[in-house]
Amino acid sequence: MTEAQVLAFVLVVTRVTTFVAFFTLFSFRQLPLLIKIGISVSLSVFWFGETENAGLPSLENIGMVDSFLLLGREFGIGLMLCTALNLFFMPCKVAGAYVGQEMGLSLASLSNPGTPDSATLVTRIFETFTVLIFFSLDLHHFLIMAVDFSFQHVTNNFSIMLFPTEQLVSMLNSSSDYGLMVIAPLALILMIVTLSLSLLNRAAPTLNLFSVGIGVRAGFGIFCIAMLTPVIFGALRGYLQHIQSDVEQFLMLFQG
Repeated sequence: MTEAQVLAFVLVVTRVTTFVAFFTLFSFRQLPLLIKIGISVSLSVFWFGETENAGLPSLENIGMVDSFLLLGREFGIGLMLCTALNLFFMPCKVAGAYVGQEMGLSLASLSNPGTPDSATLVTRIFETFTVLIFFSLDLHHFLIMAVDFSFQHVTNNFSIMLFPTEQLVSMLNSSSDYGLMVIAPLALILMIVTLSLSLLNRAAPTLNLFSVGIGVRAGFGIFCIAMLTPVIFGALRGYLQHIQSDVEQFLMLFQG
């Protein structure tokens, strides 16, 4: 291999490795590091054959400074893809955090063995079902298509000065709204329960609202989650498809 081909392969590896390192499905601690390296290298080899049509500039007689700038650009593209595609898992985290707080479970957040963040039990359940729905909708194929699209169109049109920050922030806000809308019926019921307990505490001041209310809210919340499971995860399935459309529109901005 020539020096230009080696540099081209390093650029491809940089983008793919950045995506694999920060994407939610690949960032779990249970996934061995050797598996992550294997996924990065195998995908890089897969896309290395497309580098001639990937929009990469001529790498012949390129200087050291230009090489580092190209590596920085590939890192930025990989991070951008990871940020946009991680929005698929934002609604479940927002929904789980809100429901866990309303049920009084946020006081005892669990240490997530998969990520360095802590999360309530409800959030863990929502994340697990979201991953299952993600694969049932074949969105893992969409990930590969998004990375392939980046090699075909994003490379030539990626610029820090012209980066569509407004669209990315809008997608972030939309995914947070999706999370609240997913559990809107459950949130309304839990709010009514909390207001009822507050009125009960006003009527009976001697009643210990903290000790009684936590048990009532947690038990009633678990019952409502069980009853509204088809509604919650049906809505989550629909909003995942909305996020797919938002990501597609975001990537089309780079098509030029």
